[in-house]
Amino acid sequence: AGDDAPRAVFPSIVGRPRHHGIMIGMGQK
Repeated sequence: AGDDAPRAVFPSIVGRPRHHGIMIGMGQK
């Protein structure tokens, strides 16, 4: 289930590069 969460956020960051930084931190965790 943990892999499903980041996958759904990926498309979200595409439209918002500002969240890209947050995504990187989440993916590393």
